[in-house]
Amino acid sequence: MNDPCAFLCHEMAGAIRRIKHFVFNYLAFAALALLAAIPLPLRSQQSINTQPTGNNDQGIQLPQAATWSPRVDGGAITEITAYRSAIGLTAWEDMMGNGVLSSTGSGLTGSNGQEQATLWIRNHDKCRLDLQKQKGTTSMRIDGYYGAIQHQDGHRKAMDARDAAGEFLVFPALMQATFPPADIMLIDQGIVTVGGTTLHRITMERLWPGGAVDAKGVLRTRVTDLYFNPQTHLLTKSSLGIYGTQPGPNQMLQVISYGNYSSVNGMLIPHTFRETLNGQILWTLQLNNVRVNQGLQASDFHF
Repeated sequence: MNDPCAFLCHEMAGAIRRIKHFVFNYLAFAALALLAAIPLPLRSQQSINTQPTGNNDQGIQLPQAATWSPRVDGGAITEITAYRSAIGLTAWEDMMGNGVLSSTGSGLTGSNGQEQATLWIRNHDKCRLDLQKQKGTTSMRIDGYYGAIQHQDGHRKAMDARDAAGEFLVFPALMQATFPPADIMLIDQGIVTVGGTTLHRITMERLWPGGAVDAKGVLRTRVTDLYFNPQTHLLTKSSLGIYGTQPGPNQMLQVISYGNYSSVNGMLIPHTFRETLNGQILWTLQLNNVRVNQGLQASDFHF
């Protein structure tokens, strides 16, 4: 290449491509490496590319916040009411389930494995996931916008409050005795297609506890998109944007899929959960023994 300018442009373009490739591979590797310790890489690294990079959950985009108001669309509340009826909702306060978490390796690391897991849930804002490791238990605990992970060696790391407040699993929020509470806005987004399947999308935007505001004085909210099967009215997927521990505005797209609804004390509860991060499958949790109303305490969700 005889033209020095053309040569320089060619070399710079190549360098930019290599940098982008390194950054994405580093983030993906870091996420999957953390998965070996706790299945929440989404709470541990920040993404530069917020668009899906895998082939799963095509058709789902990052949920978008609206200007908050006490808005409840008729189509949204009708769908959620149908969901509550479809699962046979009865009085409940908590649940606990045992099973196996399978982490799926990508082409970047090729890692995979299975670990015994216990899922704890109390009301709609408390969640705990314990994984049995060779040298002990690794545990993630969330209560409102408090969240922390303690590894098997005792090392503990706090989560970004924005991610903890996003509610790791959203279905308990739809099972509150009185729904919707006054701090929730529901927007009917109509019928959409996700991976070739027709689903009813509803955006649920919830105020932060205590009416917290951001640096501009705007009410802080947590935004989740819900995807229901319009025939069975069961919750199929939920999506939200997560940040990781690094400060900044960039988000990754987290999608949780819910399946294998099975009866527990006459109420249908999902027994299979799958997470994708920017379209890549990270893990699947299969519960085989679920109990409700076990008397779990708030202290069970803190270290």
